[in-house]
Amino acid sequence: MSNNIIKWGILAPGKIAHQFAQDFAHIENGKLVAVASRSEARAKEFALQYHIERAYGSYQALYEDAEVDAIYVATPHNFHFENSKDALMSGKAVMCEKPITVNPEELQDLLKIAQVQAGYLMEALWTYFLPAIINAQSWVAAGRIGKILQVKADFGYPAAFDAHSRMYNPDLAGGALLDMGIYPIAMAALFIESMPKDLKVVVNKAKTGVDDEVTMLLEYQDSLANLCTSFRAKLNNWAYIIGDNGYIAIPDFWRAKECFLYEGDQLKDHFKDSSTAIGYHYEVISMNEDLFMGRKASHVVPHAMSMKLQKLMALVATKF
Repeated sequence: MSNNIIKWGILAPGKIAHQFAQDFAHIENGKLVAVASRSEARAKEFALQYHIERAYGSYQALYEDAEVDAIYVATPHNFHFENSKDALMSGKAVMCEKPITVNPEELQDLLKIAQVQAGYLMEALWTYFLPAIINAQSWVAAGRIGKILQVKADFGYPAAFDAHSRMYNPDLAGGALLDMGIYPIAMAALFIESMPKDLKVVVNKAKTGVDDEVTMLLEYQDSLANLCTSFRAKLNNWAYIIGDNGYIAIPDFWRAKECFLYEGDQLKDHFKDSSTAIGYHYEVISMNEDLFMGRKASHVVPHAMSMKLQKLMALVATKF
């Protein structure tokens, strides 16, 4: 850390890393200084595009860069544990793309490593940092919709079948649940604190055996969560937080820019985020602030929430 700036490195310059890098234009307390890929040419191309000082052809080179304070892990799910572990062991603060691991046991091991290393570890659940989601939480906390009865959320986009792709390859922890399902599950986990007492799951599987569509009904003590995720079709991609006195509607909740508060059919309130950024900058700014304060975890996505999400996904997977 120097001059109130956290210096960042990106590990694996894939699609989501491009969006992550674009939003650094909106970050004042951090700077992107390095990128690493297994392909040096790919790293150099990425670095050139985003005016990044250093490009590495190995992950180890990034771990060993003394100027890098924090690493964003953007590899496929099945590498998250290994890459986050190596980054932590190298003394780096780690933001790992969701899902942070592929099962609760991996996360438990990773949390132990973070504790031993006295390192910072956060799951990059960017949706939780979006002002529209935070505003919806404030409406709930203020009692604007009354007692929560239901959470409805779905997230799906058609993904062409490719047996070797990250989405469909079981060896790469493929499947809609881990890839997209974490978003609707995260909405249920955010607005309903307890774990479900029962759940029903309907799953469709691709030729490779991974789930390509999952519909979930989670039954809690006093509420329900109706969730769906899909590689087969474009879903509505809205979230609804439904109370006994009104409801909140969040269009494209996973990248939410606005939210609406209704009582019956009457619109009572509306929030719109005026930022021109994609929205990844919010999580980076928050983590930078944590590091300046000497914190080892995020208050927005605490380790307990990451574990809750892992346990929920593992619970759903038992019904496949």
